[in-house]
Amino acid sequence: MSVSKYKILIPLDDKQINIPIEMKWDFTERDQAIDRYQSEVINNLVGPVNDFELIRFSHNDYLSANTTDFVTKIFYDFNFFDTGSTISNPTAWVNSYLYDGFAPLDVYSYSKPFTKSFFKLDFYDSTDEATQQNYFTIILPVQQGDFEAVTISAYLTNVKIRKPKMSLDFIGDKEGFFIYWLRKRFYIDLDQFYMSAKFFNGRNGTFTRMMNTKQASLPPGTYYTFNPNIYFYYKVKLNYTAKTYEIFSPLTNNRIGDEINPISWYEYVNP
Repeated sequence: MSVSKYKILIPLDDKQINIPIEMKWDFTERDQAIDRYQSEVINNLVGPVNDFELIRFSHNDYLSANTTDFVTKIFYDFNFFDTGSTISNPTAWVNSYLYDGFAPLDVYSYSKPFTKSFFKLDFYDSTDEATQQNYFTIILPVQQGDFEAVTISAYLTNVKIRKPKMSLDFIGDKEGFFIYWLRKRFYIDLDQFYMSAKFFNGRNGTFTRMMNTKQASLPPGTYYTFNPNIYFYYKVKLNYTAKTYEIFSPLTNNRIGDEINPISWYEYVNP
């Protein structure tokens, strides 16, 4: 058996004895080390914890021209091209589903092809189609909106059917009124988007792209050669402080969306 030999000298003037024996505390803070290791492993596997909670933005209020009260209602008008007309005719775009292939009875009876149709609003970070990213989408169903009077048969005259003219608010038709976006801005710091619109026709399964201007309003010769960055989008600005949003025209930079200046969309006619 090997035994360490220590020689102890007792000085005459100092009564303290120092014994040089090494002591190792192997289990000191071992629990804390395990906790740190677990945190490192989880962070490497799933990444850091980020706050992706959404908050709700409502349409900012404005002074109504009809009631002289502050209201929050937002107005959308969707217009389809009359294929019996010409692209140079400004009246060729009509605010009615009947000009996108639906019969009055389809709309009146809420046929399956009609109820499967919807408007799709996509929100991008820019208008450059080569680099833009779509961050979220809002769906507007055809079951909401204003009405128009049509005649279906000799027994069904002057009946009301839906038309693509929508006024959305906190009550009533509210599908698509709110915008849901990230509560925290440290991960994606965006408060301005560019909104485009398409209509999905459940009758033939096709998407129809829409513009913010009638092609007939463009200078002759530019009906198909216009700048898409301007005519396919509206600008949307979020206010994080008030939790509201506003929509602006890219042509005038004025705010729109009220009953006098609705957010108007027009079917894009391919060449």
